[in-house]
Amino acid sequence: MDGVVGMDVDILLIALAVLVFALLSGRLVGTPLMMPMLFTGAGLLLGEHALGIVDVGLDSEAVRVLAEITLVVVLFTDASRMHLGTILRQHTIALRLLVVGMPLVMLLGGLAGALLYPQLPLVTIALLAVALAPTDAALGRPFVTNNAVPKRIRQGLNVESGINDGLALPFLLVLIDLAHMQAGGFWHYVGLFASMIGLGALLGALTGWLGGKMLAWSTRHNWTTETTQRLGILSLAAVAYAAAESIGGNGFVAAFVAGLAVGTTARSLLKATSTFAETEGQLLTLLTFLLFGAVVAGEILSELTWQTAAYAALSLLVIRPLATAAALLGTRLSWSTVAFLGWAGPRGLASIVYAVLIVESGRITGADEIFQVAAWTILFSILLHGLSAAPLSRRYGSYVGRTLPEDAPEHAEIGEMPMRNGP
Repeated sequence: MDGVVGMDVDILLIALAVLVFALLSGRLVGTPLMMPMLFTGAGLLLGEHALGIVDVGLDSEAVRVLAEITLVVVLFTDASRMHLGTILRQHTIALRLLVVGMPLVMLLGGLAGALLYPQLPLVTIALLAVALAPTDAALGRPFVTNNAVPKRIRQGLNVESGINDGLALPFLLVLIDLAHMQAGGFWHYVGLFASMIGLGALLGALTGWLGGKMLAWSTRHNWTTETTQRLGILSLAAVAYAAAESIGGNGFVAAFVAGLAVGTTARSLLKATSTFAETEGQLLTLLTFLLFGAVVAGEILSELTWQTAAYAALSLLVIRPLATAAALLGTRLSWSTVAFLGWAGPRGLASIVYAVLIVESGRITGADEIFQVAAWTILFSILLHGLSAAPLSRRYGSYVGRTLPEDAPEHAEIGEMPMRNGP
């Protein structure tokens, strides 16, 4: 009986947190108090100070299930906002950040981890670097929504964050397998990649293309409604995930590729996918940040070491800016733009979910330790990027508006990809 009462109180507190935010979200627009900061803070308070009212941990089934559902939804909806043809033709900044910058972030993150944590296996260090490679533009919304920032720069960050979580997945999955010591050799990983990644991508592409076409046809002929269209979007993501898992592929890869297929071949569904991301997807995101705060409070809040602080500082202040500068060599972008892009890479939802998946996969030496490092890095990012996004975007936008000519690379015309909306 006590457990049931405790669960009721948990639900009440979580529901009240969501209600209060819904009531105040409009007033918070333009302030540093963005959703990730507020809900992570609420989770910290509930987890540490509510006498165990919110009783969650890394081994909690609720945390694992929420993490996996959220990842499927975010991968699908983020990818569905993108149009591959337009990105490949016009979004050179995003492509450089994805193809050159992200691998450099992983490499430099691995080197920093090896120096600071020599006692951990290299594969564990590599998992940490991969988990912290994706960025989350929604965590620092002014970076991508302030109209004073040139559209090409805003869109570069938007496209990067919409795709890099999916591109980091294959690295994460292969490294988890290696960490489990299931490896045989080179051909083992060729087979693993072909079965897990290849099958997932194939099922995702087929599901997204065929399902997207069917939903678009049904919409044109008024066979579906706005509400059921959103249900269909959810079903596409779930079908891609479950179909891939049932034949030995990876469901997360399938969900990501299905979203890319829908976004590229069925653009008429964009309004439905965006609406779904703003409602059901937003609720999952809120809960993920709240549970992240509660888990952090229960597991690591009192365990900050100098190595963890040093890694977090390197990840946010050195590794991302260095990788960005290297990726943008030869683009003729101004130093201020390169510095802005280097800082505007918050670590958020994808990094949280990847860190949880690493721990939940089991039998990985040092998994709890790297979760602590990842969690502190994300916490620092939520705070620092949340506080700096609005003022830095205003100052950067004002500076380039005064100093850059109209024909500067920053002002080049570019096709616009929708952004992940949210408070």
